[in-house]
Amino acid sequence: MIDPPTTGSLRGAPVPSANSAEGTGGLVVGTGLQVRYRGGALGIHDGSLDVAAGSILALLGPNGAGKTTTVRAISGFLRTEGAKVTSGRVLLDGEDITNAEPHKVMRRGLAFVPERQKVFSALSVRDNILAVGRSLRSHERNAAVERVCELFPMLSGRLGEAAGRLSGGQQQMLAIGRAIVLEPKALIIDEMTLGLHPSVYPPLFAAVQVLASQGAAVIIVDESAAMVLETADRCVILRSGKVAAQGDAAEFRGRDLVAASYTEGEL
Repeated sequence: MIDPPTTGSLRGAPVPSANSAEGTGGLVVGTGLQVRYRGGALGIHDGSLDVAAGSILALLGPNGAGKTTTVRAISGFLRTEGAKVTSGRVLLDGEDITNAEPHKVMRRGLAFVPERQKVFSALSVRDNILAVGRSLRSHERNAAVERVCELFPMLSGRLGEAAGRLSGGQQQMLAIGRAIVLEPKALIIDEMTLGLHPSVYPPLFAAVQVLASQGAAVIIVDESAAMVLETADRCVILRSGKVAAQGDAAEFRGRDLVAASYTEGEL
């Protein structure tokens, strides 16, 4: 259901709301987030979202809108950049994880696939998959590898190869596969298709749908707006560090609103 409409229209349809996240019932909730970097620079000043278990949220907007800052704030990776959330809260399954360290956020059930440095190039594909699963028993490790290969079959024949020999799309598959080894409650993927050949888009988006169908809350930041909106349940558009619009993804498909979010056009 779309958020209560604001005044105005979009090809005769209501404009999705720019209000804060719907509530605090989601698995991943960020409310009124403000982020400051070392030196006082403001990263985002009103970031809010709410992602339910088993659903996919598309986080869209132009370069510099605050998308990566928002997901790094949620995942705890802002700490590596000397930045922190100075206002608002991040909740994971009702637990406050605001400004928690990345490894603690991961242990609580949220996995993050960053935009860059996705794999360990010198390690084998298998060792990459198991890099975060060292505490698993032998049979659990084997099961984790099988689970990743079932999700991304093209990795199954390359487990012994160095990850650096994979194509960009295969490395993205590997990064997502490693992220799900510990079966997280939530998964965030930053710039999932950036720089990749369009031929690998379908298996990536199909895998995300599988993970959501298994109960994970998924947030995708991606420049391929049309395809991510076909996959997502909900959409949040950021502009200048604030939520400019949000609602059901179906309300954004094929609309001028999405194109305007990547330009200086009015929302």
